Amino acid sequence: MAAAAVATVLSGCSPTEAPAGKYPDMTLGETKSPVQLLRNEAAGRIPESVTDGIVKSSDQSTNCITPESDPDGLIRSWDSSVRIAIAPEHGAEVQDIVDELAESFVAQGWKKDTFGVASIIDLSSEKSFVAIHVSATKADAETGEGGAIQLVASGPCVETDGRESTEVINLGGRGDVKEDAED
Repeated sequence: MAAAAVATVLSGCSPTEAPAGKYPDMTLGETKSPVQLLRNEAAGRIPESVTDGIVKSSDQSTNCITPESDPDGLIRSWDSSVRIAIAPEHGAEVQDIVDELAESFVAQGWKKDTFGVASIIDLSSEKSFVAIHVSATKADAETGEGGAIQLVASGPCVETDGRESTEVINLGGRGDVKEDAED
């Protein structure tokens, strides 16, 4: 039972109130690189021959708990996402590409959960504190535009000093904030 609780905490968190002190003993900075690496690993499993470039990518810390329950944004996770356009001639294959991507992780022992008609896939592993979420947009038959695949890697929820803390600001690239030196 304790292993299940640890796995739940390490796989990320939902935007609901969570008890204090139930978070991994890690900093947000310690989670950033593994999250980005998993996103890149997943993106690298999509064959270049079917892609039409990156539409958008982002790296940011996000609140794990609702603003009403955590107004200072003390409990945060690192999210790294990329949206990859699929070439029009491969637009009909988008779901197959997503399924092959997911199965490549399953073959390595990852757990796959599928949600909704839109086939949102969540991948998690007891060996990783990072989870990955995969979704797809099908090609538009009328316009000829190819589909897209969205990958979002999410780290565990950790305790921080809040969204305006030096760590969060520096990790998010909003400036180089230094701690005030003591006299």
